[in-house]
Amino acid sequence: MQAQELNAALRPRLRGALIATDFDGTLAPLVPNPADSRPAPGAVDALVALAGRGTQIAVITGRDARTVVGLGGLEAIPGIVVAGLYGIETWTAGELSTPDPPAAVQVLRERLPAALRDGDPQLWIEDKRLSLVVHARRAADPSAALAGVADAVTALGTELGFEVHPGSNVLELRLPGFDKAGALARLAQGHDTVVYLGDDLGDLPAFAEVRRLREAGAAAWSVGVLSSEVAGVADAADVVVADPTAVVELLGELAG
Repeated sequence: MQAQELNAALRPRLRGALIATDFDGTLAPLVPNPADSRPAPGAVDALVALAGRGTQIAVITGRDARTVVGLGGLEAIPGIVVAGLYGIETWTAGELSTPDPPAAVQVLRERLPAALRDGDPQLWIEDKRLSLVVHARRAADPSAALAGVADAVTALGTELGFEVHPGSNVLELRLPGFDKAGALARLAQGHDTVVYLGDDLGDLPAFAEVRRLREAGAAAWSVGVLSSEVAGVADAADVVVADPTAVVELLGELAG
């Protein structure tokens, strides 16, 4: 399916539809430092325009919701829902719903640096309050850097009851039972038209949820973004675009 075909199918169905999207690598170009991430030019304007057409806009992200809202200026989008940390928390209308961290998070925070002690010195840890991420993007060989600590990180995560998930040059230790499929399923309730856009391994479950929704009778499509160069994204998605700039073009044309 081509982007133009998706837009033609969607335009008559925008009022009441759900358009949900990942943030990093989808709305925002990938950058070495996550704190520098910003939406591609025109992304927020396109989502504001779609919200004005009666579309429910959502962001489903592995980041904590408040950080993504701040980095992206997402509060400008009327009615937006941000599902953070794979759906553990939700931000909407300026209000954040988030649980207290379990005790195991503090233990992980204290012990994870030791699991990296013998690894590449360019590895670093991002603390998301309810999950921790080992980043390798600054390493000369990110894959090798992560491979060197994967066993130790996985053993620690398993011991403390965390799921260990690979991503684009990262290993993430997160609380069990949450993924983007579950977040999308909850957001899709009450919508007979659903679109999900994503670029990484963490988005593959959401693509599978799109297929399940379609099999259940919804008009549902997935858009794979190739910015992370993750194997499987192109094959799993209904439509493929190159990068966040192409995402903005698709959304802008849809809203126009």
